[in-house]
Amino acid sequence: MSSLSVSNEVLTGITTLAQQFNLSAEELLIGLSQGKLAIIDADELEDLLDVRDAVLAESDPENQERIPWEVVKQELDL
Repeated sequence: MSSLSVSNEVLTGITTLAQQFNLSAEELLIGLSQGKLAIIDADELEDLLDVRDAVLAESDPENQERIPWEVVKQELDL
């Protein structure tokens, strides 16, 4: 087995992150290395959640009525 050296600052960050998921630092690193956990940029996650919300809204039967753009502009005083 190989060893890995990290600074105390990095170890503290990894441990803090692991605790947020109720994992040990070792469990977090194993999960990442096995592809069971993933790291995603917060902005990308927000974009993905926005797309998911839009798909859900479009599939909602209550949102099936289409409103002409002219009506929208009129309601917004554009």
